[in-house]
Amino acid sequence: QEQGFGRSVKAVTAGEGKITESRTSSNTWCKDSCMKDPTVARVLQRIANTTKSTVNHSEHLQLLKYSTGQFYVGHDDFIPYQLDYPCGARIMTMFLYLNDDGLEGGGTRFSKLGPGIDITVKPKKGNALLWPNVKNDDPMEKEERTYHEALQVVKGVKFGGNAWIH
Repeated sequence: QEQGFGRSVKAVTAGEGKITESRTSSNTWCKDSCMKDPTVARVLQRIANTTKSTVNHSEHLQLLKYSTGQFYVGHDDFIPYQLDYPCGARIMTMFLYLNDDGLEGGGTRFSKLGPGIDITVKPKKGNALLWPNVKNDDPMEKEERTYHEALQVVKGVKFGGNAWIH
């Protein structure tokens, strides 16, 4: 495990994940001392301001590392079992692009936004991407259009962060 990163898993139940070939990145969580870091605190507050939420309505920031050849196949960020929890479903995702130096590939692709709409966002350091995980008129229902994938990194290493807002 380099710098606290371990193989990413796909959520199965609360506290349980499964290693799959559909998600090959590695990740770590921003907890404890990371949460107390002044730069991280400013980033989290900025995310809360942008999403009109509070820092307390977010999961711990998940930091991701995609090495050459790694990817995450098409998926959504809605986790059905969270509907039964006090926090509720993930209503939004904000993905943070943390680098782009020497990086080829690794874009975020949205292929179901609408008929004939297929968009890939290229990683650019300092940029963020925000999307809904639930429908505006029914926050208990998954938003199918924001199905997305992390495309394979062709060259270099991609670092990113997931902020999931509840």
